[in-house]
Amino acid sequence: MVMKFIVSSMVEVADLALQGQTAILEKDYSKLADLMNRNFDLRRSMFGDDALGSLNIEMVEVARRVGAASKFTGSGGAVVVFCPDGPSQVKLLEDACEEAGFVIQPVKVVPSYLNEDDLKTLSG
Repeated sequence: MVMKFIVSSMVEVADLALQGQTAILEKDYSKLADLMNRNFDLRRSMFGDDALGSLNIEMVEVARRVGAASKFTGSGGAVVVFCPDGPSQVKLLEDACEEAGFVIQPVKVVPSYLNEDDLKTLSG
């Protein structure tokens, strides 16, 4: 029963990645945010809070409290956050992270198929 749940969840995680690629190509940033959040929710349900750790979960929750999407970058210790509402949301995130004691390292997304407006939206 547990194995079937894990396998079906991992199949969904793989599908989320494909849907994420489509969302980026179609510039559907709201969909991308939803997919990122679903990815984390699936991983949390598979592994449980004890395995993920309270600090890792708090990083995701801080981002979500300001309406941003968030998921692990890998096995924990860092998260990737997407602010689909742009610079004002980035500012809210910066303030919330500072208050929580987290450090933000901005990244710039530079794929060639996005124009300048898209890049500004993605990089806040």
